[in-house]
Amino acid sequence: MTPETEQTSTGKIEDRGTASCRIESREGGEVAWITLDHPGKMNSIGSAMIADLISVFTDLEGRENLRAAVITGAGSRAFIGGAFLPELHSLNPDSGRDFITKLHLSIQAIRDCAVPVIARMQGYCLGAGTELAAACDFRMADTTVIFGMPEVNVGLPSVIEAALLPLLIGWGKTREMLLTGANYKASEGLAMGFLESVCEPDELDDAVELRLAQILGAGPLAVRAQKKLINAWEEITPAEGIQLGIDYLEETYRTDEPQRMMAPLINKTKS
Repeated sequence: MTPETEQTSTGKIEDRGTASCRIESREGGEVAWITLDHPGKMNSIGSAMIADLISVFTDLEGRENLRAAVITGAGSRAFIGGAFLPELHSLNPDSGRDFITKLHLSIQAIRDCAVPVIARMQGYCLGAGTELAAACDFRMADTTVIFGMPEVNVGLPSVIEAALLPLLIGWGKTREMLLTGANYKASEGLAMGFLESVCEPDELDDAVELRLAQILGAGPLAVRAQKKLINAWEEITPAEGIQLGIDYLEETYRTDEPQRMMAPLINKTKS
């Protein structure tokens, strides 16, 4: 949660948070670069940014050439400093339910994105920021990252996508994080499995580029199918997941992608 609170002279909460998207065309397809920005508020998420996020990922659904998306926070101070505290403070039972439901829908839109989503993380990543990062496919951080779930310290339970944490870090660390409100360094996040990689700040862009090159070098239809299948595995039994995978493989062979991408390897073995 960001400690900075502010209201306008009329008493109305000023929410200047935005989520903007830039599409970059590359040889292997398109990459979406999404920047979360809430000036002076550690990129905290309020209703304005929530609406932008839903709009951005709705627009991305129709981009057939999209191969990957990268989410980053503006500046180096924070990835996302949490939910916008002045807005949280103003909520009541009805508006609180509405706010948290919309926040969930914005994060679910990230999780449902058809292509891999990379969280490019610097600085603070707290509360809603940790939940948003958990919904991404990759969490790539530099050594300045501090993350945690401090909701209990402001009288709230951690909810919505906090439910993804046991899948990433196990029940023990999840209980520790949520019941104490403790913060963790990047090195601890790597050790517990929350982060996939940690590097020095000046190496973060290169690390992200390497991951993008790996994604762009793979079969675009296969990557989309694989992500959809992984998400399904989280919701069903292993036996159901195996059968669903058989269905997905059959569908893949209804395209030319396997033969086309295997052909160079076949030809190489013949030479």
